[in-house]
Amino acid sequence: MAQQNQASQPKKKKTRSSSFILTLAIIAVIGYFVISLISLQMEKAEKEQQLAQAQTTLEQKKERNEELQSVLDEEDDSAYIEKVARDVLGYVLPGERVYYDISSGD
Repeated sequence: MAQQNQASQPKKKKTRSSSFILTLAIIAVIGYFVISLISLQMEKAEKEQQLAQAQTTLEQKKERNEELQSVLDEEDDSAYIEKVARDVLGYVLPGERVYYDISSGD
């Protein structure tokens, strides 16, 4: 019997060390998956933010395109040219006086 006890003791040590290694490996794998999940969540949030910015830019471009299309569709090109000349270039008609309101807008 003494021989049997001695033979079973090394097996128990081997089993304990292999179960310890197995536990360590499982913890490492779980840790890897947790870190990967956190990383993916951060990446997802960043991509959602980029998508929101792109959608905002798209809406602005669509509005600008609609404005330009309305200019192209106008039958009276001279009215558009006059508007640009007045608003952008600061031109006035001959004999016309332009008054600017410099009072505060309170």
